[in-house]
Amino acid sequence: EILRSLKKGAPGDDVKALQELLVKEGVYPEGLITGFFGELTKQAVIRFQEKYTDEILVPSGLTTGTGFVGNATRAKLNKLSQ
Repeated sequence: EILRSLKKGAPGDDVKALQELLVKEGVYPEGLITGFFGELTKQAVIRFQEKYTDEILVPSGLTTGTGFVGNATRAKLNKLSQ
């Protein structure tokens, strides 16, 4: 479960969990599980957000992904990981 907001530059086990979920979702073709939130992870988060636009982006008034793992993105990730 991802308990904090994540953005580019963040390290940690929760980043590893994020990367593993992004691989499972088919939005992180590089598939590098490093525990470091770099540019590839950011791009994968954007693809994930745009895959679930109606649930993640629309409620926030967004049309494109941000690459920032905030509340809506985290909620969807945690729901999928259960």
